[in-house]
Amino acid sequence: MDGIEIQQYNDEIESLRTKMMQTAVAMGLNHPKVLEYSQKLDEKHNLILQIKYKQRSEEMSVSAR
Repeated sequence: MDGIEIQQYNDEIESLRTKMMQTAVAMGLNHPKVLEYSQKLDEKHNLILQIKYKQRSEEMSVSAR
C-alpha cells in the first residue's frame, strides 16, 4: 500500500512541478500562484518522507525482535 501511495504522491509532485514552472515562465517567479505550487510540492515531499520514516521505524522494530 505504501508503495502505491508514494507513487501517487510522486505523480502529483511531477504535475505540480510542471504547473509551477509553466506559471513561473508566464507570470514570473514572484507570482503568488508559483509560491502556492511550491508550498504544495513541499507538502507532498513531506508526506513521502513521513511514509518512508514510518516504514523504516517499522523495519527497525521488526529486526530488533
